[in-house]
Amino acid sequence: MKKYFYILALVLAFAAPSQIFSQTDSAAKTLKGFDTLKVEVEPLAPDLEKAGITKEQIQTDVETKLRRAGFKIKNPRETVTPYVMLHVNVNSIDNGVGGFAISITSSINQFVILDRDKSISSLANTWESRSIVSVIKEKVQGIRNFINLQMDILINAHLKANAPTQKQSINLPPAYTIPPLVPTIKR
Repeated sequence: MKKYFYILALVLAFAAPSQIFSQTDSAAKTLKGFDTLKVEVEPLAPDLEKAGITKEQIQTDVETKLRRAGFKIKNPRETVTPYVMLHVNVNSIDNGVGGFAISITSSINQFVILDRDKSISSLANTWESRSIVSVIKEKVQGIRNFINLQMDILINAHLKANAPTQKQSINLPPAYTIPPLVPTIKR
C-alpha cells in the first residue's frame, strides 16, 4: 500500500498543481457578450468538509471574486438571459496518510443551438479550467487558493474575449518609451 502511495505522491509532485484549461479561440469566443451568470458549487465530500472546508466558503469566495471583476451574480432561482452558469466541482480522495488528492474543475455552461438543426438547443460546457493538486489535511483551506486561481483565469479570458478591438478605439494614448533598466554611461 505504501508503495502505491509513494508512486501517487511522486506523480502528483510533478503534475501538481497542473492547469489544463481551454485556450482555443472557439472556447474563448464563447465568453464574449455576457456579464451576468449563476454560480453553482457542487457539494463536497464529507471527509473534505470534516477537514475544514465547506461548499459555502467556496461559493462565497467565487461570487466575491466575480463581483469584484464586474460580473453580476444571480441566485439559482432567478432567470438569466442569456443563460450562463459557472459550475465549480471539487472531487477528493483521502489518501489514508493525512492528505487528499484533489481535482478542481470550473466550467462555463451555456445554452447552445445546433448548427444543423436550429430547433435543437442544449446546455453545453463551453469553457473549462482544471487543477489537480495534493494537500495535507491541515492545509485543506489551500484548495480555495486553487479555485481563486481558476477564477483569475476565467476573468482574464473573459476580459480578453470582451476587449475592444483596435477598430473600436478612437483615441489611442501616445506611445511611451520605457527607459533602460541599466543606466548608460556617456563618454
